[in-house]
Amino acid sequence: EQTSLKREIFLDYSGRISSRSAGQFDPMKWIEEGDGLMASSLKTREIWTNHQQTFVDSIQERKLGHRDRAADWNLLAGLPRASVLLLGYSVEMYLKSGLARAYFGCSEEMFARDVKDRFGHKMFVMAKEIEFALEDGDQENLDELENMVLVDARYPIFVPTGQSYTELVNQQTARIWSSENFEGLVELVDRIKEHSQSIDADPNNPAWFKSVKVDDDGYFTFRVGGNLPPRITYRLSSVQKCCGETSVDDVKVFCASLFPQVSAHWEQAWIYEDGGKGTYRRAQPSN
Repeated sequence: EQTSLKREIFLDYSGRISSRSAGQFDPMKWIEEGDGLMASSLKTREIWTNHQQTFVDSIQERKLGHRDRAADWNLLAGLPRASVLLLGYSVEMYLKSGLARAYFGCSEEMFARDVKDRFGHKMFVMAKEIEFALEDGDQENLDELENMVLVDARYPIFVPTGQSYTELVNQQTARIWSSENFEGLVELVDRIKEHSQSIDADPNNPAWFKSVKVDDDGYFTFRVGGNLPPRITYRLSSVQKCCGETSVDDVKVFCASLFPQVSAHWEQAWIYEDGGKGTYRRAQPSN
């Protein structure tokens, strides 16, 4: 029986991420936020390096009562922590810029929900989602940046029963103060920014998009290329649900009827259902 389904297909990007999106739905805004945080991180590190060099010389001045010992020590201890915290936030902005590109055509509601609930500060999860090519040590460094944002650069150290507070503090200080470690993290952040900016902007890997609204409350979006694996995202419309056309295979047949190219990429595609708050899931075709 012919339903209204096939007569209610039309282009409409309202409420979905597109080239006209603004704010958190615009990939470039995430890049701008990341650049500001990165610049602040590097400047903070520079100030700390200069403060280190003058710290010993200032000991005599402090003895003479000309300097505030507490203020000098607070800068010595606080500036490096601030620099890695800002660095962690900058890579999160660059990763989420890549996500905004990956979610092109998806509902703004889905993106906002996933950025908060699915991804949060999970650096490695975001890097995998945007297909960032990991090199040796990258996962450990992403885990370290995540830990800096969540704990190490923000809160007093946690001391498990039976462990030495002094030893743990010394280990934490060594990680945060190490110039070699910091430079390695900066290099990783730079590579992630470069990758996020290359999504849908690489002439050697052009992107191809198709996106339509289905009835009043559903949509289908499909993307290939752009330095990402093929991605298919859909929200079932009320008409589809009433017709019982709700399985992933039903969606495949329907989508292929609109865009025959979908069939060629279906098996390799990352398939997602935008199911509303609390019902996000990675869809899988049945055998």
